[in-house]
This record gives sequence, C-alpha cells and structure tokens, in this order.
Amino acid sequence: MIFLRLLSFFIAMAVPMLPPLMLSDSTRGMPGWSVLGGLFGMSLICASFLYIALVAPRMRRSLPLRILGGVLLMIPASASFILLWTQPMEDVLWPSVVMLAAALLMFISFVFPAIPDRRQRPMRARDREEPVLP
Repeated sequence: MIFLRLLSFFIAMAVPMLPPLMLSDSTRGMPGWSVLGGLFGMSLICASFLYIALVAPRMRRSLPLRILGGVLLMIPASASFILLWTQPMEDVLWPSVVMLAAALLMFISFVFPAIPDRRQRPMRARDREEPVLP
C-alpha cells in the first residue's frame, strides 16, 4: 500500500507540472476565465490525489473518509473520461488514460474495500453472571 500512496503523491505533484510542458505555442491568447477554470480543475485533481496519499491508512476504518475519498477520486476520473470522449488530439489522450487508470486503481485499492481492517480479534460475548447462591 505504501507504493500506491507514493504513486498518488507523485501524481499530485506531477499534475501541475505536466500541462505546461505539453502546451505548445498555439495555445497563447486563451481567455482568462478558461485558464482560471483549468487551474482550478488542476488544483482539485491534485487535492484529490494528495488526500488519498495522506489519509489512505485511516480510510479503511472510517466510512466518512472513504466516502469523501470516493467523491474526490470521481473528479479526476470524470475529467479524464470527458477528455477521452471529446478530444481528438493524441497528445491529450495519453495523459488522460494514465490519470483515469490511476484514479481507478486508487479507488479500487483504498475506497472500494468495504471490509474494515481488523487488527484485533473481536471480543467474545460476555458470560451471563448467575446470581450468588446463599
């Protein structure tokens, strides 16, 4: 599990770095609101993977943390699925496939296992105490 947490942390750090490397000179002159929306979306994607990297050990024991992790992992999965569905450019498809695969892997590994992690055996039922005989 530590490998998956490190992978999630690496993805959270790589998401803001990779799009500027892939953008060409043809994207200059974009409207400000679309750039701001893209930055907000990238920060949500980074936050979701960073949440998984930091809170993953506690997610097995807590249902609210698991639900929040699932909702946060829906953001990169849905964004990459939308990019796969709409974009014809091959340069956009490969990172989108990688992000979709990583989001699904994190979901299956940390959110989906609904069985709580029991490190200690459950206690047996207590014996009913009999009344004291006179």
